Amino acid sequence: EASGADAIVIEIDSPGGEVGAVLEISNAIKASSIANTVAWINPDAYSGGAIVALACREIVTSDPASMGDAFPITMGPSGIRGLTADERTKILPPLLSDVADSARRSGFDEYLVQAMVVDGIELWAALDTQTNEWVFINETEYRTLFESDPPRGKPLLTSVPNGRASSMPRRDANALPTGDTETTEDTGEAAEAQEGRSVGESTATDAAPTETEQETAPPPRAEGESAFLPANESVADLSSLVSQGLDVASDRPVITAEMRGRFTEPAYVCDGTGPIVLRDDQLERFGLTSATINSDDELKAFFGAKTLARTNQNWSEHMVRFLTSLPVRGLLIVLLLLGLFFEMVSPGTMVGGGVAVVALAALLAPPALIGMANWWEIVAIGLGLVFVLIEVLVIPGFGVFGVLGVLLLFGGLIGTFIPDGSGGLFGAGGSSGELFGALTTVILAVATASVGAYFISKHFGSLPLLNKLILGASSDEEDLPDSVLAAAAPLSPVMDVGPGDVGVAVTTLRPSGRVIVGGHGLNAVAKRGIIDANRPIRIVRFDGFDWVVEPADGPPGHPDSLSAIDDADEATDPVEDDDRE
Repeated sequence: EASGADAIVIEIDSPGGEVGAVLEISNAIKASSIANTVAWINPDAYSGGAIVALACREIVTSDPASMGDAFPITMGPSGIRGLTADERTKILPPLLSDVADSARRSGFDEYLVQAMVVDGIELWAALDTQTNEWVFINETEYRTLFESDPPRGKPLLTSVPNGRASSMPRRDANALPTGDTETTEDTGEAAEAQEGRSVGESTATDAAPTETEQETAPPPRAEGESAFLPANESVADLSSLVSQGLDVASDRPVITAEMRGRFTEPAYVCDGTGPIVLRDDQLERFGLTSATINSDDELKAFFGAKTLARTNQNWSEHMVRFLTSLPVRGLLIVLLLLGLFFEMVSPGTMVGGGVAVVALAALLAPPALIGMANWWEIVAIGLGLVFVLIEVLVIPGFGVFGVLGVLLLFGGLIGTFIPDGSGGLFGAGGSSGELFGALTTVILAVATASVGAYFISKHFGSLPLLNKLILGASSDEEDLPDSVLAAAAPLSPVMDVGPGDVGVAVTTLRPSGRVIVGGHGLNAVAKRGIIDANRPIRIVRFDGFDWVVEPADGPPGHPDSLSAIDDADEATDPVEDDDRE
């Protein structure tokens, strides 16, 4: 629009996508100030891709090409499944409304596009001799036009053996069952032979529609109405919901007995066992496409255009797509948690904190750009981190701040996996598949980070990179006698040391260092703040990795003090004593 383009071509090669995103794209196409919108199916437009293609004014295809199968599905712990009754009532009306609106805008057949979105729709095609266009009709309309039973056998469009079940009823007494319905050339011929006719030939009967057929037939309508036209009774119960979203009148002819003789060449199109898929030649035959385009040069010639500018995904869009994939987001959560752990056990290096900040930015920025991270989720993650740090650094233990911090942190992270507009984390619009994927990713990331943290804590000093980050001896440690350092060497196992025991800090605890308690050298972490060397300490608890200690007031000359150790060393070293004398 900004560059003054006369037409927009949307090149589609898509297996589908999320329902909300598909409808948003469709609405954007229809609302564009550039009315000449063309979908170039090159080569496949399945599911949401088909709905986007229908939203354009015109469709062209490559050779080969396929389009259809837009039946919505959900994904959960048990895998892919059809819609429940509640999901059908919620999801199908906006989809049917959108494709019906698209069909009316572009002159596509309304019944045919419905058969792409739902199953249970059985259709025949007949050629209108007045317009030379194919019209798709249901069984009731077929009987009205041809006064006979509609032919059945092998449909023009591939049927689906044991088609995906939905909650949509199929009350048509003459429709094929949805069970074992794999149709082949032979079975079609056999079925028609049993009915006493040749392949493709209708059995002429003058039987009027039965009472059941009259009850289930779509209600009569007038030309030019904007109300939704259900292809058959399987979607008739949704008519009132779909009609609310339609404001474009239908130009589909009302099939009446007066039209007998106007339509010829009836053909069996689809048996309703699944949503239909059309190949490029079928798309052209039924009036959905207008040309075959295989290159940009052919596209330019099709428009008679002087210039053609292609806008592909740039590097930043590829990066956002990469960073919002589930495996990458799981890895970023692992890096965030390990960075926080590393910063807590080895403060001052800023390496762990830096990794955590970068991982957090990569977790939040891309979802925010594409509408997957709402403001409340970002705030929840920020508050969660603050509460966790308060619990660790200010109020050691695991109380209210720790619980709230963990809940906010992981609730916010899970929320960033669910697209904006789908109902959020607790909204009914968020699909169970999105929530399950988010929970699985976060749980696996937490488990992986826990294993990584345990491994780092056990091998911190021996890992090739991490050992470079261990600070060298401080000035207070360099001045210590060798006997003190030897006594402070960690001993394992330590069975006679526990909470409440007092000792002395050998090195400055910032917050980790070495202490001596009961003659045992221990690795310790200050409960809060910094504890200077040679200061009395008291053991608070053992956290699984290190002893947590706090300052303890003690009289000078405590038996575990540095001076006491040094005096004991002098008493047992006569050479040292003679030299000093």
